[in-house]
Parts: sequence; structure tokens; C-alpha cells
Amino acid sequence: MSFFSHQKKNEIARTQKVRTRFSHMRISSVLFIGYRNMFANRMRSILTIGGVAIGIGVITLLISLGFGVQEMVIHEVTKNNPSDIIDITNKSLESFVLLDKNTLERIRGIDGIEQVEIRSSIGGKLFQGDSQTDVVINAVSRHYLDLARSDVSQTLREKIFTEPEGILITPKLANLLGFENPSESIGKTIEYSAVVTDDMLADVEDVPEETPKNEHENMVTIVGIINDQTKDDAVYAYISIEEIRERYGGVTGQFAKARVKNESSIESVRLQIEQTAFVTESVIDTIADINSFFLIVRSILIVFGVIIMSISAMGMLNTLSISLLQRTKEVGILKALGTKRTDIFKIFIFEAFLISFLGGIIGLVFGYGAARGVNYLMNIFAIRYGVVASSFVEVPTAFVISIVIFIFFLGLITGIFPAMRASKIHALEALRYE
Repeated sequence: MSFFSHQKKNEIARTQKVRTRFSHMRISSVLFIGYRNMFANRMRSILTIGGVAIGIGVITLLISLGFGVQEMVIHEVTKNNPSDIIDITNKSLESFVLLDKNTLERIRGIDGIEQVEIRSSIGGKLFQGDSQTDVVINAVSRHYLDLARSDVSQTLREKIFTEPEGILITPKLANLLGFENPSESIGKTIEYSAVVTDDMLADVEDVPEETPKNEHENMVTIVGIINDQTKDDAVYAYISIEEIRERYGGVTGQFAKARVKNESSIESVRLQIEQTAFVTESVIDTIADINSFFLIVRSILIVFGVIIMSISAMGMLNTLSISLLQRTKEVGILKALGTKRTDIFKIFIFEAFLISFLGGIIGLVFGYGAARGVNYLMNIFAIRYGVVASSFVEVPTAFVISIVIFIFFLGLITGIFPAMRASKIHALEALRYE
């Protein structure tokens, strides 16, 4: 009797050891069972992962292109209009205020202003031998083109101030003056006349009171060619405003650009300038309009994305529910062997996380790759038609983080209900399930 009793005790001990082993299932075993179960019906799992990947891929594609186009538009707008520059113009002809020396000193005295430069656009004519053409002569102060972020190189900007009676002209203007090759015009002396009205004049120090009466004294030397990248047929010229004042008297500025010391103070500075009867503009206004437009676009994309991901979530929930029904007996066997509810729960929740994780990663890669492909094709057409190629694909870090968080909650929400149902199944009922 003692022998059989001892043998029975050993069997009980082995049974308890087996139960203990299964009731304290290692995480590696949980992961293995979850991975195996997910691919038990491979086609169904692949279709479910594919649905999640397509949903996240479409969202990634649209968001990447949306942010990329937004950044490209803002870059193009701010390229020649930095955000720390304020454009100043006259409000109206009824309250016309000149940008003369006194007005400029008042503007420079505003707290937060670092620099103010002026431009006066004057209608006129240029003469070269028998050729003559109408032209807009832009008379600028020394650093106006610096604030305007002009395409004119720094060397050419300085030439109209360092070389006496210098003028810059566009290639089209050089052609109209009779130069077949624009570079041939450099160094040539031409004659000009300008239409300066009384409302453009004010008292300016160090300027002769009498303007020259002989038009033929208005001679200037072409010191450079302006390559305007935005307009191939542009016809205009740049000249020093001091040169115009020596010829025509105290010509004032029609436009001004002011640089602020700190971008955060730009609104208060603009308000103070506008109190002096001027209108101010800033690229910040344009950027705000662009951002508002793309905010609406992103809101539409988010709604569209929510619809797509809701369909994907329902597909995942359906897959996990069917998987539970097919593995009810397996769950009963695991429970009969002593597996705890928490381990059953972990197996099913891991399967849900694995599906959402794989679908999310594939979707991100697919969406970003598709956006790059669209960018590449568009650049091929752009180069073919002479447009500069550019990149308009942008994936913000915040979007990637949002997708990762979404993937986590997608797996949690779609997996928690089947996992809870599986963990609550009674072993005997599961074993009897057909």
C-alpha cells in the first residue's frame, strides 16, 4: 500500500507541476502562441493586416503630400519675404503721406524697429542710339534690396552705389535697347529720363534745389544685368535713389521695408506704424491664410481617415472574434491544464497588437513611398516643362507619433473584447464546444 500511495503522490506532484508551469506561462510562450494562432488562418490574417495597412497608408500618403505642399508654398512665399520684414505703403490718395526724411525718422524711432529702407518706382524712358523704350525705374536706398531678399547678387547690389551713375537692367530691357546679347550692354553709357511729379517731392538735405534742365545730362552706365527668375520678359531697372535725387530733387519713397528686432513684437510695431497713416503688410498674414486653408484640408483628411480606420477596426474585430470561435476548444484545453485567465487574455491581446503593428508599419512605409513616388513623377514633368524640381513630401514627427499611438489603441480596443471573452470561457464548456 505504501508503494501505491507513494506513486499516487508522485503523479499528483507532477500534475501540480504541470499546472504551475501553465498557470505561470512565460511571456515567450504567450508571444509564440499568439503568433502561431494569428497565422493559423494565414489568408484571413494577411487580408486583415492588409486592410489596416491600406487605411494607414492612404492617410500617410495624403498627410505627407498635404504637409509637403504646405511647406513648399510657405517656402516659396517667404523666400523673398522674410517673416521679420514689414512692408509699408501709403494708405490712400486722400490721406497721402510721403515717406520723406521726417516720416522715416519717426518710423525708425518706433521701439522694435531695427532698419528701414525705401523704394520709389518712377516711370521713365531709356535711350540707346536710335533705340528707346519705356521702363519702370526703381530708385532704392542702399540696403533696400537686402531687406527685399532680391535675386540680385550682393555684388550687383553694391555696384549701383559704389560706381558713379550706375544702373542695373533686365535682359529683356537690354534686348529692347538694341543689345542682342544682354552681357554686351555692361559698361555702355545710356541716357534716361524720368517722370517725377510734385507729389513725389519733399525737402531732403544735401540735394540741389534746382533740377537739371538739360535732359541729355541724364547719363548712366549699365553696371550689371538682373536675372529675374520669376519673369523672363521683365522690363525694369534699379538705380540709386541718391542718383535720382541729384537729377530731380527731393524724391521721396513710395514703398518702404522695415526690419524688426524681434519677430514676436511685429504686431505691435505694425500697429504703431499704421497710426502714422500707413498700411503695413507682412508675410505672416499670408502664412496665416495658408495655414488656415491647409487646416481645413487636414480636417477633411482626418474625417476621411477616421472612416477608413473605422472600417479597418471592424475588420480586425471580426477577425479576432472568428479566431476565438475557432479556438474555443483550444482555450478549454489550456484552461484545463491550469492556464490562468490573464495568460489567455495576453494571448489574444498580443494577436491584436501584432496585427495592428504589422499593418501600421507596412502602411507607413507604403504611404511614404507612394508620396515619394508621386513627388518623383511630378518632378519629371516639371523638368520637362522647364520648372525647377522640388520636394513636397513632409512627414511631421507629431504625425508619426500619432500613428504609433493610434496603432497601440487600435490593437487594444479591437483586441480587448475578444480577449476578455476568451479569458472568461469555462474549461468544461469550451471542451464540449463544437
